[in-house]
Amino acid sequence: MALGRLWAGRAYGTNTGNLFAKLDGDDDALNGTLHLNEPGVGVVVYAVQGSFDGNQLTLTGQPQTQIEGIAFGQLTATASLGARGDLTGEWATNIGSAGTFILFPHDQTQAVEADPSKLPDQLHTVRHHFQAIEVDRQQITAIADEIQREFRNAQVVVTVTADTEQSRFLSDFKTLNFSADRAAVIKLYVREPEGSGLDRIALVEFGPQVNMAMTQGGDEAWVFGMLEKLKRSIRPLERSYTTNFKRLGFGINQLLIVGAIIFLPDLGSLRDRATLMAVVLALAFAVNWLHGRYLPFAAIYLRKKPTGLFARMAPTAASWLIAATASIVAALVAAYLQGWLAIPSAR
Repeated sequence: MALGRLWAGRAYGTNTGNLFAKLDGDDDALNGTLHLNEPGVGVVVYAVQGSFDGNQLTLTGQPQTQIEGIAFGQLTATASLGARGDLTGEWATNIGSAGTFILFPHDQTQAVEADPSKLPDQLHTVRHHFQAIEVDRQQITAIADEIQREFRNAQVVVTVTADTEQSRFLSDFKTLNFSADRAAVIKLYVREPEGSGLDRIALVEFGPQVNMAMTQGGDEAWVFGMLEKLKRSIRPLERSYTTNFKRLGFGINQLLIVGAIIFLPDLGSLRDRATLMAVVLALAFAVNWLHGRYLPFAAIYLRKKPTGLFARMAPTAASWLIAATASIVAALVAAYLQGWLAIPSAR
């Protein structure tokens, strides 16, 4: 049974106390008992029935305990499975009592009972770094849905950093309205136990410093396969900037510095060489500043991003324009210092 048999936790609200639940049967036809130890009342036992759809547990129950002078109503409860494997939700009865509860799994883990010789040899972790990213809310949701399909017993958590930082389950993120149009950072994270006794983890993060995907687990084939799925989903969102030529692994700043080093021996004086290097370094700084200010490493739209050919091509065209301008300025300075270019003096 995917949900697990033994659960323990606590109930809050009009009635409070420790909880213990034992569930049997298939996920779509659960049955069992629920025990509530309420201070001042004692232990109350419910016979419960319900179902579990992979994310949400629904239960109904009938009281089996009778205490003179105290009424126990018919019970209904719903709970969502959290990223750590816990169940959190709300309960109510037909006599008006209600509240919240939390349950934690208490089955013996396979890792404790497993033969040590069958445990995985190691924990496998792989990651991939992407170039500049442009993504909107619909595309974020599509990536999160693809991750969620691989994790039946845990929910993807979406963390959005805009005016404030908010972490929500994927189901809540889909319906949430944000006041900001864009986010600085967005992170998708999910974790669940796997049969080997280790945890499977998937992480996607887009931000001003890093755009990356990471997977981790005891099954090497799953780890590499999941990362490849994420790469296929995210690569169409990459943008090409001249600060980092994707195929060659270097950018316009490196070309400017290499060009200056090649040209330095042709300059006759130390002052001219220092002038050329100072100009090149200033241009490299300006290129980085302009890209960081106007062409962010991660453009994250919390609504639909701009469409049309111009909107798609504008960031790349602007990057190449900045690079071309910096290259022309560096070439003119080098030509002037060499004496190939004369600037007429004003009279």
